[in-house]
Amino acid sequence: MTALIREVRVSGADSGPLAGETLVVKANIAVAGQPWDGASPALASVMAESNAPAVDRALAAGASIVGQANMHELAFGITSDNAAFGAVESPHGGMAGGSSGGTAAAIAGGLATMGLGTDTGGSGRIPAAFCGVVGFRPTTGRYPAGGVLTLSSSLDTISAMAADVAGLTRLDAALAGGGEEAMPADLSGIRLGRIRDPFWMDLDGRVERRVEEALDLLRTAGATVEERDIGGITDAIEATALPLVVAEARRWWAPFLREKLQIALEDFPPRIASADVAEVFRAIASDTTDDATLEKLRRDGISRIRGLLEQALDGLDALVYPAVPIAAPPVGTTEVELNGTTHALFPLLTNRALAASLSGAPAISLPIRGFDARPLGLELMGRPQGDRALIGIALAAERVIR
Repeated sequence: MTALIREVRVSGADSGPLAGETLVVKANIAVAGQPWDGASPALASVMAESNAPAVDRALAAGASIVGQANMHELAFGITSDNAAFGAVESPHGGMAGGSSGGTAAAIAGGLATMGLGTDTGGSGRIPAAFCGVVGFRPTTGRYPAGGVLTLSSSLDTISAMAADVAGLTRLDAALAGGGEEAMPADLSGIRLGRIRDPFWMDLDGRVERRVEEALDLLRTAGATVEERDIGGITDAIEATALPLVVAEARRWWAPFLREKLQIALEDFPPRIASADVAEVFRAIASDTTDDATLEKLRRDGISRIRGLLEQALDGLDALVYPAVPIAAPPVGTTEVELNGTTHALFPLLTNRALAASLSGAPAISLPIRGFDARPLGLELMGRPQGDRALIGIALAAERVIR
């Protein structure tokens, strides 16, 4: 299990809500005086001159950094199979998922109590589910931006992870700049919605049974689960996500590479260790999306997805669905057989996660009992700006499903 690429010791404040907590930081997030390399030899010479603002907030709250976490190289992938630093395995077996696999695996393996990852299209929640920890994607903009090797300015956010929701609650409050921590909700009267497409599609039957068992426990505690049918989300996601990320990545990486390495974006792919990531950067370098088309993707694509999810959440407290459709597959897996069909791993894992990313909504993955010793995740998605309310539901849900 290659969870950490290097040990780093940075002490936090002597007191605060995170005093005594140990923190791992994903290698694409800046830690002053350390390589800011995204777990890639291509950026080995790039050193962070200052902490990312989110790191500063965690340190000010009392957490102490113990290491930089391994990841899918440069965050462009969901397996954390890193050709330079090794594949990250879940302590429970199989791959850790990605791209924040090292953060999740380090917490699950007892190397730290909390961690910072990033989430563009599920990169915090997918590894949390595979590793059996709590992974939270906040409302986009809730945590301070800056100091992160960026994939998409529209979708990227720091992701908070912890061993349980209580720890996540304190970490979230610190990263959000202080204020009140979320309190457990009363599950009696909580209304959860279930939308089949894309959230309940293409599931391993064993995963579906485990999630249904968790929902039964929530119903027993007083929650209701309502079926909703709203079309168009999957098509809107497919039309928006990839072209948006590619276009925004080109606009961020081209000036970054000129400043840090004095090279053009076209010269960067040969320096990347992982073949799949190098291929992605070749596509980014050849992208021709103009500013008007990009603005249309942001305006029309994101707005449509937000509108559909607002409609889906009408009268509900949160949506509920499996965080992952399968248990963690073996390291090296790129395709899986599921219900008689071969699926490429990347879209299979990200299709449901992208809804929260594109709408900017908060989403949290809670560990639930899996099979063959491999955990799974139950994901809850709330409304943008409804982070504390969603965490409150998660606090109460954890007590009955974990």
